[in-house]
Amino acid sequence: MRAADLEKARLISNARDQNVAMLARLAGGEALTLRIGESNGPSAIVLTPGYEARIRDDLIAAFRLRITENEAALAAMGVET
Repeated sequence: MRAADLEKARLISNARDQNVAMLARLAGGEALTLRIGESNGPSAIVLTPGYEARIRDDLIAAFRLRITENEAALAAMGVET
């Protein structure tokens, strides 16, 4: 594997690790917060429990898809996960 391919594989692997961590946090029920604004004055939007659950479910599905895509890209490069 070329050096450029090694770097690409490293980046994909790091992205996969981050996606796995975010999935675990969401699936574990960690608080979900929606904020609007810059760091000097963001406003939080309070979500109803049902709406928060739907957002959480959508995010979990999205992170699962990202992990699958990361693993497929690594497998195409000959890297086992």
